Formats: sequence, structure tokens, C-alpha cells
Amino acid sequence: MISVQNWRTAGFVLLFGAISTAAADAVRQALDETARCAAVAEAAERLRCYDAATARAKEALAPRPEDFGRPAPKPEELTQLSANVREFRRTARGLTLFVLDNGQTWRQLEADGSQILEPPPGTTLKVTIERGLLDSYNLTIEGRNGLIKVRRVE
Repeated sequence: MISVQNWRTAGFVLLFGAISTAAADAVRQALDETARCAAVAEAAERLRCYDAATARAKEALAPRPEDFGRPAPKPEELTQLSANVREFRRTARGLTLFVLDNGQTWRQLEADGSQILEPPPGTTLKVTIERGLLDSYNLTIEGRNGLIKVRRVE
């Protein structure tokens, strides 16, 4: 179970993501230490443990002159998603809606002129959605050429 203190420290790390690798390691160590603090039975000792771990995390996040001008490291993120299409339908404007088996709904962009053929009845479409440029998303259908520009609507 993650303690409130861990969430606060993790949130601080995410909010100020421009930290060096060494600082990120120091913060990870502080998070591990706060997890150990949760096991301390005596309240006063547990509080001292949390205070020490938080102080180390704050020190690790302090701006350092040697990091000035370096690009901020990006947190690891999901770059693609694969799923089956549970429902395939069209909007009133003829754009394709893809309802995935994970509950997400993606819609073809108006700027995308691709003609997407409806699958034969009983056929399962397998799709992969990847990040494109400038926060765009590209959907590809397994076994078909080309990509479809989409955005998530649900």
C-alpha cells in the first residue's frame, strides 16, 4: 500500500519533472525509504523517518546549476495501444468511430480523408494506435495498409 507521503513525494516529482538522472535515483531511494517508514510501529519514530525521507527528496529536487540548459528528461509513457474493435460505426458526417474492447472510443479526424471499409460480419478488427507528431494519434488496422488520423472521444 502506498502511503499519503509517497503520493505527495511522487506528485512533487511529476510536477517538477526536470530533474537529472542522479536526482531521480535519489527520489526513488527516498520513496523506498518512505515505504520502510510505514512499517515503523511507534508514531514519533515513524514521523521522524518520514521527515528525513522527505527532506532527502526535496534536496534531490532542488535546482542545480549543472542541469541548467539541459533538456528535461521525459517520463516514460505509453507510446502505443493495441486492442480489438468491439463496435464499428459511422457519425452523421461519415467519419468512422472505433469502440475498443477496453472501453475507449476513437473517432477519425475530419481532416483525414481515408475511406475505411466496414469489416465483414463476425470479423474482429485488431487495431494499434500510436502517438504521432504534435500530440496527434494514428490508428492502423491489422492486415490493412495505411493509417487513420484519430482522436479519443471517450
